Amino acid sequence: MASQFNLYVDADACLRFQLVTENGGVLLTSKAFKDEDAAIAAIWSVRESAANGRIVDLTGSTSDDDPAS
Repeated sequence: MASQFNLYVDADACLRFQLVTENGGVLLTSKAFKDEDAAIAAIWSVRESAANGRIVDLTGSTSDDDPAS
């Protein structure tokens, strides 16, 4: 089973989504959306951004495991 996006209605009757790993861990929870179209558009945006996004280390440290170093 691959990771998945779960779309759900929160306690305030707003739509949210979670990105959930294969073992059930929650990687992220979205902000609240007023309608399903906006939530689904945000899911697509996260998918595209994650696939093409750079990793930027803002901690000031470097790792020996960093393939770019």
